[in-house]
Amino acid sequence: MFRKVETGTGGDDISPPAESPPLEDLDDYGDYGRAGSRTWLWTLLAALAVVLLMVYMLVLGAVGIYQGLKDRTIESNRIAQEHYALGLSHLETGDYELAIAEFDLALRHNPNLREARTKLQEAKKLAKLQATPTSETRQDAANLLYEQAVADYESGNLAQAVAVLDELHGLDPDHQRENVTLMLTTAHYRLGLDAVTEDRLDEATAHFEVVLALKPGDANAQDQLNLIHLYKAALSFWERDWSATIQALKGLYALAPEYQDVRTRLSDAYAYRGQGYADKGDWCRAADDYAAAVEILPLETTVDTRDDALMRCQATAEAPPPTPTARATARPTAVDTVSPSATPALTGTREAEASQAGEPTPTRTASAVGGGRIAFTSFDALKQRYDVYVVDLTEGQAKLLQENASQPAFSPGGRWLAFRNVDPQHLGIGILDLQSQELSEVTIHPEDSAPVWSPDASQIVFASNKHGDRKWRLYVISPGEVRGEGQQWAFGQTPAWSPDGTQLAYHGCDERGDNCAVWVMLAGGFNPRRLTGDASDTVPAWSPDGTRVAFISARTGNWELYLVDVASGQETRLTNHPAADVAPVWSPDGKWLALLSSREGGWAVYVLEVETGEVQKVIATGDAYPDALSERLSWVP
Repeated sequence: MFRKVETGTGGDDISPPAESPPLEDLDDYGDYGRAGSRTWLWTLLAALAVVLLMVYMLVLGAVGIYQGLKDRTIESNRIAQEHYALGLSHLETGDYELAIAEFDLALRHNPNLREARTKLQEAKKLAKLQATPTSETRQDAANLLYEQAVADYESGNLAQAVAVLDELHGLDPDHQRENVTLMLTTAHYRLGLDAVTEDRLDEATAHFEVVLALKPGDANAQDQLNLIHLYKAALSFWERDWSATIQALKGLYALAPEYQDVRTRLSDAYAYRGQGYADKGDWCRAADDYAAAVEILPLETTVDTRDDALMRCQATAEAPPPTPTARATARPTAVDTVSPSATPALTGTREAEASQAGEPTPTRTASAVGGGRIAFTSFDALKQRYDVYVVDLTEGQAKLLQENASQPAFSPGGRWLAFRNVDPQHLGIGILDLQSQELSEVTIHPEDSAPVWSPDASQIVFASNKHGDRKWRLYVISPGEVRGEGQQWAFGQTPAWSPDGTQLAYHGCDERGDNCAVWVMLAGGFNPRRLTGDASDTVPAWSPDGTRVAFISARTGNWELYLVDVASGQETRLTNHPAADVAPVWSPDGKWLALLSSREGGWAVYVLEVETGEVQKVIATGDAYPDALSERLSWVP
């Protein structure tokens, strides 16, 4: 224990301890302070490093998160665009519900895609409009539309009536169906007539076609379409082919003489073609055309031109016969008698000898069928040559008209003979002027065949498979053409012109090559329709009154003659013989049909009385034909 010590100062003093702590202890304490200071420094540095490391890791994480978000946004935008595109596609096709779903998905992936939001609203509106109304709502709407259509119809506002009726039909096809159809057909028909009057033919065609769609077989609408087709055909030929123009306008003029400007155009077309003949010095043809123009429209200038052409024609006729012109491309063949003894009084022995020699041989019954002349082809097997002959039924004499020729066709009146020229130097369609013996080449292809004249002799239709596809086509050409090609009218062969010139019968098929038979079309190649019922039906021939068509058919396994009524389509079989009967042609009076047949062993011309079915032999034609189906007969008064 410590003891209290008193000092001289009188105060209480604290005495130092007896022993002081060693100094080295104080040194050790100083080292401890320095070591602690260094430890805290290192600790601080370590902590700072840790913090920096954590900050670095946080920065790296943030960068990764940002990049991931960025990639995710890009992917979302891509998916949104895909759904948006699908939505547009559905919107265009009217699938509004699907469009709404796709636009919704697009917005889920990209809420900021404004285009998708706009289209979504549009799709919802359209879907709402498309929503099926209740039966009561539909009925009310249909009633209102019907009342409006009736009001427009009765007030003469036909175009508006058609628009409302179309809307009504779309809403409820069965609402007042009969009345709606009646108003639509009537309105379209009247609108079509108005369009024709205003020379809007394409619009008129559309209206008449709607009428036929609503009421198939409507005769009035079909007639109007036929008139339009004929008129447009005439315009397509105008200034390019006056004969084709005249043919189209003639058919139109016969059906509707006051249609458009057909009267003026037909008169002008005749005058223009007449001028063409006059320019060539063919004054008789020119006079005929000018006379036709005057008959249609008697203009003073045309009358004067006609009279001048007539005088020049008469002067030409009184002059000596002209020598062949540059158009004569083959040697004319003189008309002579086949044999001095080829008369109706031939004996049976002489007939047999002539037949064996390949010559046409008349029979005793040649004059029994009345008058007229029949042209036919004789084939000489020894010479391998076709020649065209004519037999006069009142005399029974067969005369040679043209060597190296087949498929004869007299022009109306019998002045010219068209034929298939088989002369190797002059192949194609040829024409022989039976007055001047001038021969002209109209076409040049060996495939050109089966020529037939138009009723006014202004055109010739023929068949040919001259193209590379070897398909048969029908062509029309002017008989005044020189080595021409002709203009294609339709696919088909074996043509026959109707007596009024408005139609052609021919062997043809539909657009797919099916339903082959005898078909009928308007001149120009319009409105083809099937006339008979068997694929083998071919070689049609019009009756002079235009009501019936004779044709041949192998429907029973043998070639026989048949008859079809053009209006009703009723068919009648005319012959029934084991031999082949081909090449029918009508007599000018319509009472007889001439035909080629091998019914007595050799080929011959026969005549058949249509009413009784009686068949008489006229003349043996010579040797057997290599292709009897291609042969033709022609009968003129």
